[in-house]
Amino acid sequence: MTAGGPGRVVVAGGCGAVGAMLTAALSGDGHRVLAIDPGAPAPTTGTAGAAVLPGDIAAPTPDVAAAVRAAPTVILAVPDAVAVAALPALAGLLRPEALLVETLSVKTPFAAALGTGLPDREALGINPMFAPALGWAGRPVLAVRHRDGPAVGAFVDAVGRWGARVVEVGAAEHDRATATTQALTHAVVLAFGGALDRLGPPTAATAAPPPHVLLRALLARIASGTPAVYHEIQVANPYAADARRALRAALDDLDAAEDPDRFAALTARGYRALGDDREQYRALCGELFGLLPSDLHAPDAVRNGVSP
Repeated sequence: MTAGGPGRVVVAGGCGAVGAMLTAALSGDGHRVLAIDPGAPAPTTGTAGAAVLPGDIAAPTPDVAAAVRAAPTVILAVPDAVAVAALPALAGLLRPEALLVETLSVKTPFAAALGTGLPDREALGINPMFAPALGWAGRPVLAVRHRDGPAVGAFVDAVGRWGARVVEVGAAEHDRATATTQALTHAVVLAFGGALDRLGPPTAATAAPPPHVLLRALLARIASGTPAVYHEIQVANPYAADARRALRAALDDLDAAEDPDRFAALTARGYRALGDDREQYRALCGELFGLLPSDLHAPDAVRNGVSP
């Protein structure tokens, strides 16, 4: 994407969820988008009318190489390892004024590799902090200006125009933030699943209060997702281990809070951690509880309003 208007865009990994979301948004802005994906069976037309070409951005065929050479913007909507592995090939293919955009969930390793592997192109990192199926409107997108310039600014503006709430950070700040918002959150939910499997009384689901029901819903969403995505967040983020250690320490604090005063201090500490928005979160929880079905485990006939 150039600062001057619509042009040609290559999206590596364009058949994946994030790649397809970007392809649709860019096509809607009038860009000619080519999705390159190793999973594409043959050259075809895909999301939003964009062309689709089978290929690996890290080991480009002549057709892929030609497409990259012609593109003012190349987007890497691929796993972290693939993005880093693609830098040597991209260094010899990207035109001097080209913009490189990555959508990685961890930014610091790529930022370091970019500094040595591709030191002279504008480069931007974005991370949509939501499942693509939810859409852009009002959702946060973290943006890291690896190497700023007019094309970087134009792409950041476009993300805002699509309806997202852009939050600009540095690469290290991005990874510290996602260690808390993603790695810690996923660790809590997956640990809950492991504990549930160990305990597992048969009446737990049917007699569950709203907080437990919400945790089960979160567990169902995460555990039914793509394991490689969640694994990458836990392993590749250099701050994820700190987040898990903080979780273990918090459980130790809970074990040690045997007297009422110590327990009250523990809950007050957690409430303070929510910052100035704590009352809004409390109200939101009440709203969510009100939306939960009261007959989740009723027989189908009863749940559909039909007497058995």
